[in-house]
Amino acid sequence: MRMPNDLVVPDHAIEERFVRSMGADGQNSRRKATAVELRFDIDRSSLPADIQARLRVLGGRHITGTGVFVVVSRRYRSQARNREAARKQLRQLLQQASLPIMERVS
Repeated sequence: MRMPNDLVVPDHAIEERFVRSMGADGQNSRRKATAVELRFDIDRSSLPADIQARLRVLGGRHITGTGVFVVVSRRYRSQARNREAARKQLRQLLQQASLPIMERVS
């Protein structure tokens, strides 16, 4: 996964798993694993320490006790669209974490 600010996260660093979606999509939601769960281990990543720290703060409840960032998408009825949505969400958070914190001048 490549970001505009020259930050690169290799695809093998992101674990992808398809799970059954829950919700009001009728019978399809109980038969097909259309929801996607992306897992990104922050501690084992090659990201700089400052970006890792900001990602932990931004991740909030999506970070497990072992430092794994979990993104789940079950908005759409297809695996492809859910995968795209989850990767987009992860990319946006990584971009936000890569921005330096601006110091306030009083």
